[in-house]
Amino acid sequence: MVDFYDQKKIILVTFGIILLISALFVPAALFYPAKVVSITPEAEIVGTSFWSLIFGGAGIVLLAAALFIAALIEQRLKSWLLSGAVALIGLVSITLSLGDYYYITSEGFTYNPPLSFNASTYTWEEFERVEERLQKDGGTSSIESVAYYFRDGGMVEFSNGRIFEMHNSMARRVEAAGGEFARIPAQ
Repeated sequence: MVDFYDQKKIILVTFGIILLISALFVPAALFYPAKVVSITPEAEIVGTSFWSLIFGGAGIVLLAAALFIAALIEQRLKSWLLSGAVALIGLVSITLSLGDYYYITSEGFTYNPPLSFNASTYTWEEFERVEERLQKDGGTSSIESVAYYFRDGGMVEFSNGRIFEMHNSMARRVEAAGGEFARIPAQ
């Protein structure tokens, strides 16, 4: 029985090491494509925040930690309770990672921010204005961030990500729907 128990520990630690290594690439290699596949086919471009990758990687690390806890703590009840709690936190972190996205369709913009399970969809008519904030770097101007203001008082601002690929298309659609576009130069 002791040999079998040691083999069980070895298997748990081995899977834990595999999860630790995969935490480096799985969020980008699997979670992002899973979002693209699961989001509506009408989505033109799908983006996600940097936090999505962080939460996904942290979730996988917590799952690995749960396996290590199960293998290394001798008291069975304490071991399984603690590893179960850590695994649950890891799964919540992975779920938050998968729920962080934004995309555009011909009808509007959908955004589910980090640490949220509720997506908001805005039609192009619901946009009040778009602000493009520029920065100067070595004599050339580039976009530092973009901010989208909605007629209901809401605002979303991005400073990186795929939003820059879809920004021009969004600005044109907002203007066509009666919204404003402003380019704010660097100061």
